Amino acid sequence: MTLLDRRKFLLSALAAPIAGRARATTKPTPAYQVRDPLAGYFDLAERRQLLRELPNLTLIQARLRAMRAPDCQHVRAIPVQSQTIEIPSFYGDNAAWRKAVTPFRDFEDAVSNLAAANLVATDRRYADCLVDLLTDWAQKNALADFNYSSKYKQGWFQVESTLFAIGHALAATRPDVLHREDDLATIDAWLLRVAKSHFSIPGAPGGTCCNNHFHRRALYAAIIGVMTGDDLLFAGGVGAIHSALAGATPEGALPLEMARGEFAGHYQNYAVMYLAMIAEIAERQGYPVWDLQVDGKSLHTLVAFNNRIMADPDFVLKYSGA
Repeated sequence: MTLLDRRKFLLSALAAPIAGRARATTKPTPAYQVRDPLAGYFDLAERRQLLRELPNLTLIQARLRAMRAPDCQHVRAIPVQSQTIEIPSFYGDNAAWRKAVTPFRDFEDAVSNLAAANLVATDRRYADCLVDLLTDWAQKNALADFNYSSKYKQGWFQVESTLFAIGHALAATRPDVLHREDDLATIDAWLLRVAKSHFSIPGAPGGTCCNNHFHRRALYAAIIGVMTGDDLLFAGGVGAIHSALAGATPEGALPLEMARGEFAGHYQNYAVMYLAMIAEIAERQGYPVWDLQVDGKSLHTLVAFNNRIMADPDFVLKYSGA
């Protein structure tokens, strides 16, 4: 399937009318629509019950780790990334890259840890701290300005992971902070604005248009689309699954990841991880995308291929040449 064919297939996933609904006269209706803005990635009450009741050592240890959340004053001191984001290349200057991404990684860890702590806490101070932290970033329009030049494209990549960290953290705490209506409205407007602007960049043909970076962009699009009730953003995220299945080999290899040679297994794993998370978000909205098949291929095909690589890295040789 050519790149043009894959784009047409993706657009069909976004624009196909819902069964039984008349086609819109002004613009197509997304095939995937948000049905429950509070569904998020998992059922918050059910997850809490499992953590309380299952006599599982791994879960007990996870609860103990989650209870060691950062101090709110400390996390709110992380510099807000409201400047033009310019990050050196990961491969070109790794030391400079590591230094530049430190505040982003600190922030991503902070929002994730606050959400985890809220999951197991007996009060809602961690959820309120998360809202306070995100309000700080929203009011300063953080992440909105990034350099997309060939030299500094890493900044565009970094915003991908920061947005999906925010999206998943807020989705996992949102039911507990609905009383923060004004702050949530501020955060939602900011997230929607930044996500739509970032997602509108198509990426390079034969690369970031359709590879693991696209899948990572699709992940934040799916979760932010759900929380904000934006059908087009949500549909754009789920559409990545259609695109990946259309381009995959019958065995489940993703050609753009296989083209990375000795990094092929690494990037196949990245891509499949994001696609699986998107699928979970879509399933929570009532769409059985794990059962979706394109030319006999499903997400299970991609996962099975991925598992074979992890069990035997030499398995990837005949697909990647390395």
